[in-house]
Amino acid sequence: MARIAKNPNYDVQRVSYGHDVSFVEQLRITRNTDIFIGMHGAGLTHLLFLPKWATLFELYHCEDPNCYRDLARLRGVHYLSWERDHLVYPDGEGKHPERDERHAKFTNYAFDVNEFERLVAKAANHVVGHQEFQNFLTAKKSKTRPTKKDEL
Repeated sequence: MARIAKNPNYDVQRVSYGHDVSFVEQLRITRNTDIFIGMHGAGLTHLLFLPKWATLFELYHCEDPNCYRDLARLRGVHYLSWERDHLVYPDGEGKHPERDERHAKFTNYAFDVNEFERLVAKAANHVVGHQEFQNFLTAKKSKTRPTKKDEL
């Protein structure tokens, strides 16, 4: 994430929606997010509150590739997930902390930085090219442009 944060085209904010962040604040943050990035899990349901032009980037689907893809499709936002499995590096096989249950969702992962950067750029291109985003920018500019009266 550090390389992405250094890119002047991105405004990166790392957010953890814990108990210390009110639900209203979570909604405000999500509604003002163009690319929502996270691991497979319930927190990705925040995609329901993303703007129309946004991209949900599910880092890794943990062997459930359709769950958030379908939810994003139903909501009408773009979905993106890791495309090159050989550039995902699991840390062990993944075991539930309390039960004898093994699954990919119980594993920690590392990701290839270059591939991550490429996918974020792909998501950003979607956002910038989306007509709703262009309309948003136009409306935003017209609200901040000085009027003739302001110029005097």
